[in-house]
Amino acid sequence: MADGKFRQQSKFLNDAIWNYGAFAVMAASGVILNFFIAAHFGIEALGVFNQIYALYVVTAQFAVLGFHDSAQKHVSELDAEPHHIGVVSAAALVLAAGFGLLTAFGVYFLSQPIGFLADSEAVGKGIALAAPGLVFFAINKVLMGILNGVRRMKAFAGAQALRVSVILLSCLGVAWIEQPAFMLGLSFTIAEVVLLPFLLYLIRPHPTDFSSGEALRRWIKVHFHFGSRALINGFLAESYIRIDIIMLGIFMSDRDVGIYSFAALFIEGLFQVPVVFRTLANPELARLLKAGDKQASAKFCRKVALMSLGVFGVAAAIVLFVYPYLGPWFPDDLVNLSYPLLLVLIGGLTVYAVMIPTDMIVLQAGMPGRQSLLMTFNVLVNAVLNLALIPLFGLYGAASATAIAFVVASVAINGATWKWLGFKGGVLLYRNPE
Repeated sequence: MADGKFRQQSKFLNDAIWNYGAFAVMAASGVILNFFIAAHFGIEALGVFNQIYALYVVTAQFAVLGFHDSAQKHVSELDAEPHHIGVVSAAALVLAAGFGLLTAFGVYFLSQPIGFLADSEAVGKGIALAAPGLVFFAINKVLMGILNGVRRMKAFAGAQALRVSVILLSCLGVAWIEQPAFMLGLSFTIAEVVLLPFLLYLIRPHPTDFSSGEALRRWIKVHFHFGSRALINGFLAESYIRIDIIMLGIFMSDRDVGIYSFAALFIEGLFQVPVVFRTLANPELARLLKAGDKQASAKFCRKVALMSLGVFGVAAAIVLFVYPYLGPWFPDDLVNLSYPLLLVLIGGLTVYAVMIPTDMIVLQAGMPGRQSLLMTFNVLVNAVLNLALIPLFGLYGAASATAIAFVVASVAINGATWKWLGFKGGVLLYRNPE
């Protein structure tokens, strides 16, 4: 038994190392990409690119509609029935392809109004080029959910690294052929097209899984029911840390958004530190919660939370130390203008880093509707604070609003585990009553 526990912990740490390797590639690609866009195209173009990125990520949640969460959860629970994984996966892929196509058409035809709302023609043109990628994104997201569910985390990490690397290379290519900044939106479509065959090779869905008759139809209903209730959570979870940028795009200029988005780039990178632990924790949480072992679940959550906080603290300290030295490499005093914003955002994110690894615990317990309700509350708090503070304090209002929202979200998540899952005091404070 001790040997089994040791092997389980060793695998968890090994998977964490691989995924942090992918995170390092993602972080490095993000820094290089933002540096390159700011230096080659200018700060205004940096604002345009990050608005396209934020809009792409948010609309992508409609494309995948929570089917990746359903695939991950249900595949995680099929250890004793591996022969069912094929049809479970096929059903999720069918749904993702259909809804991805609908969303891609919708975003493409709405791209001009989106540009009008953002007061930027370049944003509208860029999101139109990114729109076709939504079809492939939805399929790829489900395939990666399956990889997560069967705990093939090395392959999962490789897919993450491949995606961001292709985005970076595509943007460099746009500059090399001397295209305008809005063409950077095409990089998102190219990345998903390149990623798809890689994931299909890893998963290798069998044609017979798509013609399984009654079993396929049953799992399509299961995924649709679960995914439709998880949609709001997925949509809001991805938009949660981008609400400030989206709202700044409405209230302020592309240049101001560019300054803020440079600091937000590092926040998004730091955000991925606890997200790696969440990705690794989700399949284990699904199994522990299904078994009904509250003590083991709480102990696991506390352990992951401490690991997340420790790694995040080190990463945040490195960023705060290195950031000022980037000044000479960026134009228009970009680093000095954005550094105070970074300090405010990191303060709030430090608290949230404790809860991020378990912020999908309600969904893993089989309650996607309540998970969506929880995320709705967190996003509303973030949006209301940004709406109130941006007109008064500009960039600093957005940073303060987001930092406060991170703290409120941490309390809300722990409280939700008390109210809905029966962890008295919340999952971080739960002790098994004697």
